[in-house]
Amino acid sequence: MQKVLFIISCCFVSFIALSQSMPIGQAGTDEMLRVLQLTGKLDPSNSFTARPFNYNKKLNRANFYHLIDSSENMRLADFTSGKYLQFSVLPIEINTRFNSHHPFGWNDAGMIKSKGLASSISAGVYARVGPLTIQLQPEYVTATNPDYETTAGYGSNSGKKFSKFYLGQSAIRLNFGSVSLSASTENLWWGPGQYSSLLMSNNAPGFEHLSLHTNRPLKTSIGSFEWQLVAGKLTEDSLGSNENIFLRPNIFNKTEWRYFNGLVLSYQPSFMKGFFFGLTRVDHIYNSGAQNRGSFIRNLLPVFIFNGSNQNMDVSQIRTNGDAYAGFFTRWILPKHQAEFYIEFGYNDFKQNVRDFLANTNHSSAFIAGFKKVVTLQKNQLLDISGEVTQMAQTTIYIVRDAGNWYEHTLMNQGLSNQNKILGAGSGMGNNVQTLQVKKIKGFNYLGVKLQRIQEDPKGFRGDINTLLMGEFQWNELSLGLLGQKKWNKFLLKGEMQSVNSKNYGWEKNDRFNLYVLVNMLYFF
Repeated sequence: MQKVLFIISCCFVSFIALSQSMPIGQAGTDEMLRVLQLTGKLDPSNSFTARPFNYNKKLNRANFYHLIDSSENMRLADFTSGKYLQFSVLPIEINTRFNSHHPFGWNDAGMIKSKGLASSISAGVYARVGPLTIQLQPEYVTATNPDYETTAGYGSNSGKKFSKFYLGQSAIRLNFGSVSLSASTENLWWGPGQYSSLLMSNNAPGFEHLSLHTNRPLKTSIGSFEWQLVAGKLTEDSLGSNENIFLRPNIFNKTEWRYFNGLVLSYQPSFMKGFFFGLTRVDHIYNSGAQNRGSFIRNLLPVFIFNGSNQNMDVSQIRTNGDAYAGFFTRWILPKHQAEFYIEFGYNDFKQNVRDFLANTNHSSAFIAGFKKVVTLQKNQLLDISGEVTQMAQTTIYIVRDAGNWYEHTLMNQGLSNQNKILGAGSGMGNNVQTLQVKKIKGFNYLGVKLQRIQEDPKGFRGDINTLLMGEFQWNELSLGLLGQKKWNKFLLKGEMQSVNSKNYGWEKNDRFNLYVLVNMLYFF
């Protein structure tokens, strides 16, 4: 009952009144955060491991745009009356995606995995009254969703047009200096990854949640801290297919929502400038199962429970009722060299004790590692070189101790997902991805290329631990893409086109070609 009242209040607050934030993945802005930091234009104490990034009094939207392009003096629709009142019209954003053969692409929030055309549109307003800030930015998603080629191990066809309305990047915040309390449906991004995150990204639609978090680095004598503590509600689309079973029809629990509790904490020591160390922890559980956990902390804040045993409940009971993930990360920025390196390492099967950790260190593990290097060219031009490796396939320890694929759990059928889409790395459960991207940037404008290789579930677990198909064909996808972005006055147009060559599509002996096109347009009021 406590959790029902909590979720109702969260929904109610988010409807009646929704610090201004930068939406995850927004063209022209969010993807420039690291570039600006590495070139010395943004605070080096910001880890960018607990986003969305929040504007503030010293760095508002207009100032941020000026940092990207020093010749840019955009007049925005920001109406201010007095010291404590502000009203803004947020940019209109339209995304259009096309796949010629089969579903491809990720980090697209509410869009479903589909062939053909899909699109989303969002717009909104922002208001500030003293310490209270309101951001209402809903989005509408639609897809033609025609039939596509499926195999015994992959895909399903509905042939029905899809459309849905989400509250999108909406939030209400009560700000107390560097700390905020918020009710929100915004997408969150945890960890240092550029293209993927193990636990939280913008791959799935944002979910209803309450959050206690920092809105900028909290600086102390021993270093700076950033954190976000989240409690929310995960749901599913009972009519759609699910990423955790390779886009097959949804056969999971269709009536009960899941309670989500997560924490990300980042620390930059005062004696190690440029180094960030952090941890992530996530726990989700069916609502009915949460009622049996016992105390208030175990019910609502299980991420703070690291030892499952007490006089009321043992480890097996806690682990049976829910699914826990844990991880750590580090990010090292070198502003003098305009470069950074990072790694995120996580477990999808909670360690029972120290012996379990030492004996099976790589059991149920996954990692993301990457880099970025910015080279200053002549005439205010930059060369942005970045790469990332995501490794989620099981390690060799599965031969003696199986962990299943990432994002799945034997008792939490949907795995770590919302609305049938994985909350973390959107390439898919158990997949490995290697990405290399080069862009030439001048202000808001850029041209670039992207090379990507995706190993689709190379260990051969087709969404079912009992169905081991190691002898089947390995499905690998190799894509080469062109990237571009151009700004005209208050219009910003971003495009990406990839040729995707699939070897043994759907784990069957064949070769398939897919053309992936993504077009993003923003209009700044």
